[in-house]
Amino acid sequence: MRHSWTTSAELVLRAALFTLITGCGIATTNGPQPVSTGPSSGSPSVAPTGLQLGILWQADARTLYPILGVTGSAHLGAALTPAQGNAIAAAAISSGSTSWVLFLNKDGTLQEEELPGSTTTLASKVALDSTVVLSPEGAAAALLSPSTRMVVVVTGLPTKPQVTALQLPSAYAAAGVAVSDAGTVVAGMNMGNSGGVQVGLISPTTSYSAVASIGGWGGGAFVPAAGTGSATEAAVVADSSSAQLTYLANLGGTSPSVAAISSSGLIQKAAGVGVSPDGKWALVADSGKPQIVRVSLVQGGPTPSVVACACSPQQVSPLTADGIYSIGSNVSGQPAWILDARTSTPRTFFVPALPSSTANQTASASAAQSDGKSR
Repeated sequence: MRHSWTTSAELVLRAALFTLITGCGIATTNGPQPVSTGPSSGSPSVAPTGLQLGILWQADARTLYPILGVTGSAHLGAALTPAQGNAIAAAAISSGSTSWVLFLNKDGTLQEEELPGSTTTLASKVALDSTVVLSPEGAAAALLSPSTRMVVVVTGLPTKPQVTALQLPSAYAAAGVAVSDAGTVVAGMNMGNSGGVQVGLISPTTSYSAVASIGGWGGGAFVPAAGTGSATEAAVVADSSSAQLTYLANLGGTSPSVAAISSSGLIQKAAGVGVSPDGKWALVADSGKPQIVRVSLVQGGPTPSVVACACSPQQVSPLTADGIYSIGSNVSGQPAWILDARTSTPRTFFVPALPSSTANQTASASAAQSDGKSR
């Protein structure tokens, strides 16, 4: 039986997500566009214990679910959005007692929902093939469109969002991006017939510049403790073909530096990268083995080690600002795999899938609550 505070938290979340404020989209331009989030809704705070493991987006069902409970004993709460609703891509992050979500909708609008709070339209005419990537602490996001080679960057999340559209080089195809909390983007660009991937930098204030080359894009992530908006910005990029890790430093300065990081041969095929909130560890999803490889970013630090997982890791995507990551493919009807890196001994665990009957019931209830305003 659920405690009353858990049920209340879910109701607040669901009510907040279905409060849709419509309006004209803000077209992205080549410069930052300030966005007013309007007055506070005055809703009560969501209990942090109900959201400590974050909010999960299931792309195939196009549905958001809160992860309730504690590490190793968690379950999915009621659906926060109707199945197959208006949103075609989304990402969410939780920090303390608050959470915020970015939605890319079928009509090309980009919206932010701060929970509890109201929905704000940030941009319009965003390419529908865009994927949403969050920064380590969720203060920024990048939406990459392979077809247009555009990156839409949102900074100042969650309370003072600004939107900038950035153009990537037209000669290459975009393979993936990572974004810092200040809005700096590391982009991996497939170089076509010449082979390999060019790694470059671009931001709302600087044009694209190449900094390194790798064999294949295996994911990337910025180092949160390295500083934001300064010459100390740093990132880790993984090579999917050689399993090599590359440390990019001084990214806010005029002369970025590039250095190889040894994983002691533990990585078979990199599929995603995260960095611990303290900036001391790179966390690499290994799709070739059932493991996450943990590599020290501190000179002279511990040797690389393995965090076992009874899964095939596909990503290391932050769900919270303090070290909870989604590492699975997040398909409806299957368990969701989570990495908890908040302690000195990280662990993986799964969140059981909702039975199909329960999932249908919660989706129907969500649709009814939306009162005709489903995403």
